[in-house]
Amino acid sequence: MLDLDKLNLLGKELNFAAIGALKARQFDELLPILQKRAEQKRKTVFEEQQTEVRINPFLLMDTAESIIVTATSYCDESSVFMENKPRYAGELARFARGLDYHQVVHYQLKELAEKLQKLELDISWRAFVDTGPLVDRYLAAQAGIGIYGKNNCLIIPETGSYVVLGYLIINKPIQKSVGGPRPLQSCDGCGKCQRACPTKALEEPFQVNPSLCLSHLLQQKETIPHEMRKRMGQRVYGCDVCQEVCPHNENAAKTKESKMLEIPRLPWIDAAHLLTLSNREFNRLYRSRAFGWRGQKIMQRNALMALGNTNDPGAITHIKPFLHHQRETLTDMARWALKELS
Repeated sequence: MLDLDKLNLLGKELNFAAIGALKARQFDELLPILQKRAEQKRKTVFEEQQTEVRINPFLLMDTAESIIVTATSYCDESSVFMENKPRYAGELARFARGLDYHQVVHYQLKELAEKLQKLELDISWRAFVDTGPLVDRYLAAQAGIGIYGKNNCLIIPETGSYVVLGYLIINKPIQKSVGGPRPLQSCDGCGKCQRACPTKALEEPFQVNPSLCLSHLLQQKETIPHEMRKRMGQRVYGCDVCQEVCPHNENAAKTKESKMLEIPRLPWIDAAHLLTLSNREFNRLYRSRAFGWRGQKIMQRNALMALGNTNDPGAITHIKPFLHHQRETLTDMARWALKELS
């Protein structure tokens, strides 16, 4: 039979920052929390909309016996350099730099599943990275691989919170895996993340208001509210502020997964060049990046906003072609950016 000790050895071999396991069960204790979020209109379009699917792994695999939860670090502070930085540099959060983390972690989980199949025959599995319906941070905390930060990020001991979570549902039991629900551990509560958030989106500890979160707003298709645009600064995808001030990330461990480093992890993208790209060119250059799925138009909208926040009149040349664009969201942002630079 598979056991947690073997799993930990495989986790180290496959460069996971942490790995744990749960017995497959319905997570009924999450139901009131999810219902409250829905009532407060804090659900996002990026999460599973059917609450039942968020708490019931048997709807994903009816033969489920165990859920293996993993964390993969994407931290690489050597990437913070300014060589050849363009004049109009759009800032990328750490998770958006380099190769798309979905691809990296899916590859790791597939390798893990194949190694498990060698140890135990007839293993069936399903892998999920970030976009899976179950509440991955809760699974990870229940599996004992991390604790909740007040910013809702999961903090992995001796690693920090610059991690991507994944999980593997399998049809075999794992000895020493966690059974029923247990009390969640959280950080010591210094509150630095709450105080540092540019928009005060962390209204309460362990709760995020997505309508105020810069990272969420940059990913949504809807028009970004005018009152939020100046606060974006030069960001074009993601925001790291609440993690950068976290004491647990002061000595965050660098990733051990080489695939995270296959593409240079530049902290910026050339916003002016981004505005010149056709959809085909954008996909050719960036489809393999973590922001590539969001598409050319959303990224160009964000680039226009970043240019509007530069206080550099030279950016006007790059903005003007979008004043009469067929897509209203781009025209709207171009008009706003020009007004800011006038």
